[in-house]
Amino acid sequence: MRPGGRYRGLAGPEMTAAGVPEVAVEGEVVEVDPPRRLVQTWHPVWGAEAAAEPATRLTYEIDETSPGVTRLTVLHDVTDAPSVEAMVAGEVPNAGGGWSEVLSDLKTLLETGKPLAG
Repeated sequence: MRPGGRYRGLAGPEMTAAGVPEVAVEGEVVEVDPPRRLVQTWHPVWGAEAAAEPATRLTYEIDETSPGVTRLTVLHDVTDAPSVEAMVAGEVPNAGGGWSEVLSDLKTLLETGKPLAG
């Protein structure tokens, strides 16, 4: 992973069955500072409204707070992207629960070794 590198987030079978295109999210790596920080653009392209908005900026900050304990902070700058803002806040029906759901699922995976069912 390097600044300027492009990435694509592919839709899973449930998403494609619901009409989401194969490439659901695309973006570019802006900054990489392993293992502390990753900054990327994030542009959902699965729906016309979100695809029409500009790419947003997503920052992951990873800090070891004490030996064996790590804090992950996710900052999502959704300036000028109101439909993306509503989506990632979990306010859009049938569009997932936004970042709080994603991070809760990650916590479950890390604690149990198994993804959240459903």
